[in-house]
Amino acid sequence: MGQKLTRTAQLFLVFDLTRTKLPAERLEPLLAKTAVASLLLVTDASRPTPVEILQPLVTTGQQHGCAVLIANDASLAKKLSADGVHLSPGDQPLVDRYTEARETIGNNAIVGIDANGSRHDAMALAEAGADYIAFGLDSFEGDEQQARDRQHEQIAWWAEIFEPPVVALDVIDNEMSRDLAAVGTDFIARTLPAGLSTAELQEWLIATHEALNAATQCD
Repeated sequence: MGQKLTRTAQLFLVFDLTRTKLPAERLEPLLAKTAVASLLLVTDASRPTPVEILQPLVTTGQQHGCAVLIANDASLAKKLSADGVHLSPGDQPLVDRYTEARETIGNNAIVGIDANGSRHDAMALAEAGADYIAFGLDSFEGDEQQARDRQHEQIAWWAEIFEPPVVALDVIDNEMSRDLAAVGTDFIARTLPAGLSTAELQEWLIATHEALNAATQCD
């Protein structure tokens, strides 16, 4: 095959509110400094985060050009006027889970879903209309390196053949970011670290972004 055009993977920033309570006024300078394509807000389903905390985060993200997604709650995403919902595997079949979320949030919103490591489900979800397909480490059995290898293999397969964007979940460092970006990953999901100052978070984001820019896709 000939050489493909180089493309840069975009940052899919995961803000886990079960680990950190970073307020919107501290999020704003981070997004002002570094381009973030998508911002995923993760909340504790057993102890829902109040809307008055979530809404400023959604607004701040959107003001800086982020597609703001809510994890696993299409109704909440609609209530907050977020851009969409990200779905993790659950008790329901994945296509049913996607269909239910789509019916709740509407056709103009983003509905992306973790395919749970299944090629069959990934293809079925794309056919159903999912806006992106995600592959994470937790879907694959074995030790960490085996899980990384399987994720790498699945993402390379998807990026080579299919049109819907692919998201790499559970990316833990910049080396992993570069490796996954190099095989055609459209979005690299990195979780915002807890316990850092605003300046430290800015440095982390800059380094994360530089790792994505350093990776090229060739075949």
